[in-house]
Amino acid sequence: MPVEIIDKILSKIGKKVNFTYPGDEGKKQGILIDRAVFESNYVGEVPYWDVVDLIEFKGEPELEFIRITYYRKKPGKYLNFSGQRSITEPISVWRKMLVSAAREKKWFRALLQDVMSNLQHSSNGKHQPSTTPK
Repeated sequence: MPVEIIDKILSKIGKKVNFTYPGDEGKKQGILIDRAVFESNYVGEVPYWDVVDLIEFKGEPELEFIRITYYRKKPGKYLNFSGQRSITEPISVWRKMLVSAAREKKWFRALLQDVMSNLQHSSNGKHQPSTTPK
């Protein structure tokens, strides 16, 4: 994973983020509080980096929002933020959405269970992937 690209993506922490909604729906500005970056597996010449952001919006009923988005970089070009249409929701909405999807879909529930299992076993440094039912 190119360290300079990860560093550049992480350098946005503490800076303003701007949302412009379609038409006359308005704008929203927040602060990027924290960010996790993952090099995405890709096919072809254009690498991607997925990010999970924690954004604070002052004045909202819930201050903390999570955004899942990505960056990409064509060879010889600049690193581009490419998540203009990414999902950004308050933490309570993410919780409801994840619980609802896990209740409805066995494959999604298995994914979340696998994630929790990996977190519980991460202290021993071993990743134990499980099989996900189709």
